[in-house]
Amino acid sequence: MAMNNISDLMLTGMSYVLDFEEKIGKAAKEVSSQASSPQLKELFEKTATKSQEYAQTIEKAFGHLGQKIERNDNSLAEAMVGEMRNMIEHTSAGPVRDAALIVAANQQQQYRVASYGSLATYADLIGKKEAVGAMQAALEDSKTGDKKFTELAQREINPQAAKAA
Repeated sequence: MAMNNISDLMLTGMSYVLDFEEKIGKAAKEVSSQASSPQLKELFEKTATKSQEYAQTIEKAFGHLGQKIERNDNSLAEAMVGEMRNMIEHTSAGPVRDAALIVAANQQQQYRVASYGSLATYADLIGKKEAVGAMQAALEDSKTGDKKFTELAQREINPQAAKAA
């Protein structure tokens, strides 16, 4: 898709974020079974659910913009999923693996923060208020998700990992 204006940039961004959410949501389900901490398992399960919700939000936004749903292959999502699998493969189950998985989760949340923040700005610039609200909600939710992973790491997982032999 040619990007000749903010609307085109927004649609292209949405197509990459949609693919990101689908890939990360699927991976989060896998990763939840690899976490040792019950709280971390729960956060990854919530991430999987949130990814589905975000994907639906983007699909609706395409409709509100009068566009057909498009997906562009998000190679960054593939790299992030590969990194999580690599972390799992090279760590034993326990707090060190959990700490590594939180790093990956924080990276994913920051991608969301950047993406939804930009998409909300673009929607505002082109006067698509409904899309602004949806993207802004996803942005705030992603910030909260990042904070929850960080708080769990600081409060519980990282101190346990530091004590691991």
